[in-house]
Amino acid sequence: MRKSSKEEFAAWLETRQVMLIATARGICIDTQIAEDVLQEALADVFKRWEKIKDHENLEAYTTRVIISKHADMRRKWNRKSRESEVELTEALALEYSGQDYESVLESMMIQQALKSLTPMQRAVMLLHYEYGYTLKELSRVLKIPSGTAASHLARGKAAVAEKALILPEIARQERAALEYKEVHMIETEGEVRE
Repeated sequence: MRKSSKEEFAAWLETRQVMLIATARGICIDTQIAEDVLQEALADVFKRWEKIKDHENLEAYTTRVIISKHADMRRKWNRKSRESEVELTEALALEYSGQDYESVLESMMIQQALKSLTPMQRAVMLLHYEYGYTLKELSRVLKIPSGTAASHLARGKAAVAEKALILPEIARQERAALEYKEVHMIETEGEVRE
């Protein structure tokens, strides 16, 4: 690769680095996996730079490579063992540590809901909601029929909505159980003192 091409790639990457990192994190959820996937995707884009540098939408092309690399990585590794999940009881413990319990729990619930989606559903939702892509743009960028893009978007929204409705109820039950235990412990301590 010519030196000027390397400089062009470096300049292009510098202006889009934050967006690409956010895209990779949105697709992969796990920060470490996102960094690995992005690194592999950028290596592929760099190898093909001479051929693709005049592509009409390099960000979309790179996003597609990120999606493919993430799918490859998921096939290699067992996702459940690689992506650490925080237990709901740990989140409830945050309430007592002084952190903003509601916002932390909400963020965790959304993250758990997004983890339940397929990589393509996450990609479609990320591109649509975070970057404002229309169904036509999603279809073109991801090289899927617009009906398929609409289906991924609808199923992704439904799955996240379902989790978002179920998880708050579980959280309320867990919080009530913790509060009951505390009240019971206080009552028991009071009886012991008397």
